[in-house]
Amino acid sequence: MKKTMVTLALVGMAAVSGAAQADSKKPVALWLCSDYLAVNESYQPTVLGFAEALNHKGKPEEATLDVEGITKVKPEVLTYCKENPKIALRDALVQSWGKVKK
Repeated sequence: MKKTMVTLALVGMAAVSGAAQADSKKPVALWLCSDYLAVNESYQPTVLGFAEALNHKGKPEEATLDVEGITKVKPEVLTYCKENPKIALRDALVQSWGKVKK
């Protein structure tokens, strides 16, 4: 059951990331906070999940998606990105995870 959910999540993320990339014309691994804020709010958790799963070479690193973690970190990322729109999304995630885990 978990494997099915993870597979479905990854397929969904790939579809959404393709749609989101069509607007920004760059891979999610290179997105800035301003790119993230431009995405429809309903797709933002999926973008965060995909960005979180990527390693520094732009390849998927994790086979699982931390849905609860994404739910917790999303408000922090939104706040951080609104304050720092020129920061890389991956850096915003690192900063936001630091605040959530405290």
